Amino acid sequence: MENTEITKNSIAKNEYQATLFFNRLKKKSRILRKWARQNGISCYRLYNRDIPEIPLSLDIYEFLPKDIKTPAEASVFFTEQNRLLSENDLSVAEKMAARRYAVMYLYERPYEKDEAEEEEWLSVMKDACSNALSIPKEQIITKMRRHQKGLNQYEKIESPTLSFSGLVYEQGQIFYVDLDTYLDTGLFLDHRPLRKKVRERSNGKRVLNLFCYTGSFSVYAASGNAQFVESADLSNTYLAWAKKNMASNGFSDENKYIYTKADCIRFIESKLKSHRTEDKYDIIILDPPTFSNSKSTNTILDINRDWPKLVGKCTSLLNPNGILYFSTNSTRLSFSEEKIQSRLPLKITDITPFSIHKDFEGKKCHKAWEIERV
Repeated sequence: MENTEITKNSIAKNEYQATLFFNRLKKKSRILRKWARQNGISCYRLYNRDIPEIPLSLDIYEFLPKDIKTPAEASVFFTEQNRLLSENDLSVAEKMAARRYAVMYLYERPYEKDEAEEEEWLSVMKDACSNALSIPKEQIITKMRRHQKGLNQYEKIESPTLSFSGLVYEQGQIFYVDLDTYLDTGLFLDHRPLRKKVRERSNGKRVLNLFCYTGSFSVYAASGNAQFVESADLSNTYLAWAKKNMASNGFSDENKYIYTKADCIRFIESKLKSHRTEDKYDIIILDPPTFSNSKSTNTILDINRDWPKLVGKCTSLLNPNGILYFSTNSTRLSFSEEKIQSRLPLKITDITPFSIHKDFEGKKCHKAWEIERV
């Protein structure tokens, strides 16, 4: 009898939370879907642990049609699609829905210990998402965002059931995303404003993108007419992905755009030792993982501990009036100008408020600083 009551209570709690989730998604979707279209964005964060009892994040990805291959084609398509939507063309809305996918991340629920109950709860939330957003359940990908160490967040997920990948559109650029092979999809949505800022500042500049991942900052820098863009990362997989993203946006000149496989800490140190003018940069993007443990180079990075030294070394690679954009997702990092290990005169601006778009408002998704060598 007692187990029956527990089951009934669990079902009732799940149904109640599913209703809350459904209503929140409906409300936010009406606002953010329109905002995304107006800003040239086809992928955005819709839900970000808004309700404490429902520790999920939900990202929406709307793929471009497979015959769209260039940013110019994507721009024309996006503009025309928005025009037809404003005219209430239902056939366009249906086609959009067929290309729309959701990635749902489940965070720790320490008060839930039973794995079967957890799976049942997640299935109920998935149903609520499908009903609220009119996305077929098979187009909703669920992932567990547990506490990660080292490079685990970049490792492949075992045996994905299906393959959901394609091109998405963002502020004039296109990017290849893979929704189910890895924990992350290939595009960090929260850095959209900072990417745009880099594009605006890159004209004629030498740009270095450290820990470049799939090269989205590199794409924006090249689009801003950067003179030279170097993308550095330890992963061959992500460097190849970065090169693919660059080529998709029309940037294939091997003399202007280079990809360096390297441990970024050792890479910086080698550049500092060279003392060559060509090893200096006008813009450096430093968005490192919070923690990494490289087996191949035996290097450990703990950004909460190592950021003052890392930032200091990066500023030494800047040309006069050069800018370092430093960002972190760590909530524990304690930033202070006095801690930076650099003897250079620096102008430091906290650009965190600017760097958070509407779909991440009110959330501590990252912190960011603009550090200029003056």
